[in-house]
Amino acid sequence: MVKTGELELLQLLEKIKAGDKEAFKEFFFIMQPRIMAFLYRFTSEKEAANDLCQETFIKFWLSKEKINLSSFPKAYLYQIARNLALNFVTRKPPVTSYDNDENLLISLSKNPENDYETLSMIDDLQKALNILPERCKTTFILSRFDGFEYSEIAEIMDVSLQTVKNQMNKAISVLRKYLSSRFD
Repeated sequence: MVKTGELELLQLLEKIKAGDKEAFKEFFFIMQPRIMAFLYRFTSEKEAANDLCQETFIKFWLSKEKINLSSFPKAYLYQIARNLALNFVTRKPPVTSYDNDENLLISLSKNPENDYETLSMIDDLQKALNILPERCKTTFILSRFDGFEYSEIAEIMDVSLQTVKNQMNKAISVLRKYLSSRFD
């Protein structure tokens, strides 16, 4: 069953596959914020995420003939983003920096007493995510932050559904262990 919004994306992807630049532009405006957020969570660097996001869409357009319309409509785009992010993090050690992140500052509570605690919690979560093996990290981000179902994650990562379940269990176990001291 195709979700609302997914049908629109599927129609855009059909046009993109045929070389329609206007459809690609519309698809870009719909998907860019999601891909940017995914890459930022993965890299912890705003500038790197922005560069990888642009590279993702360029690679997507250049290989548009590989789009599988019978599968999950966004899977191919996320596969490209994931591969670029993995290449980036293996070349560079993880960094946890929230400097100049206006969105984070805006999203913080209006209560100044809670700002430090919120920043500290976000920093702890990012550190915990950074210690996860890459496959676990990707699975967790796609599930918990991007809202993908396990079957969609399996498609994006080109693994079995059972592998996704195993990776998610492992990610939750590691995160629970790492963050347990924070909540004791």
